Amino acid sequence: MIPFERVDAAVSRWRRTYTTDGADGMPAHVTLIYPFVDDSQLTAGDLGALRAVLSAFAPFDVCFATFGRFEGPSRVLYLEPDPVRPFADIIDAIAERFPAHPPFGGEFDTVVPHLTVAETDDTEVFDDAERDVARHLPIATRATEVHLMEHRGGEGWCMRDCISL
Repeated sequence: MIPFERVDAAVSRWRRTYTTDGADGMPAHVTLIYPFVDDSQLTAGDLGALRAVLSAFAPFDVCFATFGRFEGPSRVLYLEPDPVRPFADIIDAIAERFPAHPPFGGEFDTVVPHLTVAETDDTEVFDDAERDVARHLPIATRATEVHLMEHRGGEGWCMRDCISL
């Protein structure tokens, strides 16, 4: 995932309350590949291959100014990154190098890079979150690194490795 500390300040209250990963310590981010290689099976070779893939990408500017919503069984309110293309390119490159680990387990035909604010069936929560977070928008920031995260039982989500773009 690519973390966005400047966005975290605007959305953390909603993420901690209305997302499972936010409640478990995951900061605001755009997911690249999930699920990835299981922590217990991740080798030095896998890390080297991931570093090699990411070495082709430079840091880039990002702006979060608009919301989107995923409808369906899992309803999600998210912030749209602009531009979206760099995220899609990184996702495609990782997925090509690690074909056994497609984005979101291959569940979706099209991957939409996004920063989740809340997950709930309560549209009133989405409306409240939008009003609250919108006060901080637009948020201009920079994508500079990729964090490889692992879930550690009672500790929640922790950074296993940090790879600079």
